[in-house]
Amino acid sequence: MKAKFLPFLLLTVLLQVSMFSYADEMVTARQIKLRTKTQVQHRSIPVSPDAFIENSLLTIDLLSTVPTVTITIKDAETEEVVYTSTDVNVDKVYIDLAGEEKGKYTLEIQLPKEAFIGDFELD
Repeated sequence: MKAKFLPFLLLTVLLQVSMFSYADEMVTARQIKLRTKTQVQHRSIPVSPDAFIENSLLTIDLLSTVPTVTITIKDAETEEVVYTSTDVNVDKVYIDLAGEEKGKYTLEIQLPKEAFIGDFELD
């Protein structure tokens, strides 16, 4: 009986440890609420990208591959552009903002037919 119980106990403990470490990683990521900056001219269901900030790493999931996307990040108080980039044929964009100061920023995402804007804060 002890021979069967010990491997089961070890497996249970290992699964618990891996679940807790995974949960800790996801707690620090915050979603950026994006709103449409342009009027949608078609009747299809609008699909907006997802954006998350985790420490200084900004992740933008466009949900499908787009031909071009322009990302602009501005200081929310001064309107100074701190980052701009145009990427081709991407579905996810990762931006490291480690060199930027703590504060509030504005994220602008320009797709071929739509534009989105959202605010976030660097801690």
